[in-house]
Amino acid sequence: LRDECGVSGWSLLQLPGDAVLVPAGAPHQVRSLSGTISVEQQFLSPESAVRLRDLGTDPASTPRQLRAQLDGMIFAAVREALEVLQGCK
Repeated sequence: LRDECGVSGWSLLQLPGDAVLVPAGAPHQVRSLSGTISVEQQFLSPESAVRLRDLGTDPASTPRQLRAQLDGMIFAAVREALEVLQGCK
């Protein structure tokens, strides 16, 4: 990838108690050297939601978890807007 696209990789050793943050959209690969418990949190940012919408993704083919996150973001945005409007009375 370095020669073709100018992309270079990183290698790190994660010890017990360490956390690694991989930026949204960054491809990554994990190799476990021993028995491991992995905890992962996926977050749909507003920027990604707009991109998803702009791709014209068919809701029927969108994974249920992703649809739920998108619905939750829309609900939260509407709720926040209503709270702001109610404060304007």
